[in-house]
Amino acid sequence: MKISNLKFKIILWISIIFFVTLFSYLSIKRYRTLNSYYYDLGIMNQVVYNTSRGRLLEMTNQDLKRNVSRLAIHFDPILAIFAPFYWVYPGPEVLLIGQEIVLGLGAWAVFLIAEKILKKKLISLVFSTSYLLFFAVQRAALFDFHAVTLATTFFLFAIYFQEIKKWNWFFIFIFLTLLTKEHVGLVVLIYGIYLAVIKKERIIGLTTSVLGLMFFIVTVYFIIPYFRGGAHFAIGYFVDIKSRFWTIINNGFPYVRSLVLPNFYALFSPLTLAISLPEWAINIFSINNNQRSFFFHYNSIIVSFVFYSLVLGYKNFDRLVKNNFIKKTVFVLFIILNLSFAYKYNPVPYFVKHPVKYRDVEKTKMRSISLWQNKLKDENIKVATTPKLAPFFTNRIHYFNFLYDSSYATMGKTDEDIFKNEIDKYTLADYIIINRSEIGDIAKGGIPVKFYFKLLDDKNFQMTFTDEKDSESIEVYRKI
Repeated sequence: MKISNLKFKIILWISIIFFVTLFSYLSIKRYRTLNSYYYDLGIMNQVVYNTSRGRLLEMTNQDLKRNVSRLAIHFDPILAIFAPFYWVYPGPEVLLIGQEIVLGLGAWAVFLIAEKILKKKLISLVFSTSYLLFFAVQRAALFDFHAVTLATTFFLFAIYFQEIKKWNWFFIFIFLTLLTKEHVGLVVLIYGIYLAVIKKERIIGLTTSVLGLMFFIVTVYFIIPYFRGGAHFAIGYFVDIKSRFWTIINNGFPYVRSLVLPNFYALFSPLTLAISLPEWAINIFSINNNQRSFFFHYNSIIVSFVFYSLVLGYKNFDRLVKNNFIKKTVFVLFIILNLSFAYKYNPVPYFVKHPVKYRDVEKTKMRSISLWQNKLKDENIKVATTPKLAPFFTNRIHYFNFLYDSSYATMGKTDEDIFKNEIDKYTLADYIIINRSEIGDIAKGGIPVKFYFKLLDDKNFQMTFTDEKDSESIEVYRKI
């Protein structure tokens, strides 16, 4: 191996290890400082914990108020691969570290793809580094754990094995992507069409498309309705598209611009960028505004094809433009835009516009949480907590979220819907643990306060513990 080749690989792996270490630390810090929620770290923890105890993908559904398979909500059975690690350490840290490792390895895939296509190790290193710096990657890494986040890396490795024509490995990674979420099949469908029509890999492309389409139809219209007892909950996100047309356009343009602009070379390979078109459409047409936010994980699949297009687009641009000064100027612009977007949007503690600061929780509060974690460690005890406490208490068969999904308004739900469907589910629990800071100012009212007063007036529950910190207290109520 040439010394220069070794140098690039050392830099690459140092970058990946730094990314994995930093975001493992930050994501665990976020969870342990009460900045994670039931939606979704608490959910994922309960699913994997129950799976590790022989209850495959079982969780408590807050709408149905009973235990169901995770497949009633989303088709992400890949969660089960984390269950054996819970035999060693049963906690959310396993999910968070595992996610960062898989996501960090996406940089290796980008390097391999770029090296194969461009034959330029320095440019390949720059593109793999830009992947690690990309705000959509870092935001997904920090926003708790989601199975679909793993699809970023799985798709990138599928692309690499497609480029080197190792089809067994290609289908292994395509299959892994399909296990991360039900709608991934639509992207796999389009990817197969691309392989058949553009890459002239007709049998591979047709097989890929059929596999993707079958997965989508079977998961969305058969598996999820079977376990749920009704249609997929997210179908309601796509109502009144005609009447929302101009709103969709106004929301969609800045969303697309934010993901593509720092990787503008991708525009010179529009067909590969279009492979993820189903994912763009789902996010843009949805009434759930969170799906167009860079704070969350909804861009995970798009990222894979943005970077594939980035590599191919760079190659096309390099071939089309003959003037070296223009090439170098445009490449410098690419670097500047990447650094600019990193400064504006990246969630790290230093060197950015809005640094992440997770302040340590007051010691008395953490002692109270630890105390009740230990007291209620029996998995058969039914527990309800306020959302930020959920990741600490979902190692059990039944869990009930005391409040509600804070994004309810963006999903078309009203206050009346919340009161009707959510306010009494805590009554199914044996113990209720309240983090008073999540209730808010009692004097100002609000929905959480109404939930809290409903509990205080409930004669079936009695307070058995408080650490007497007033609005910062941990309070425990027991069913009598």
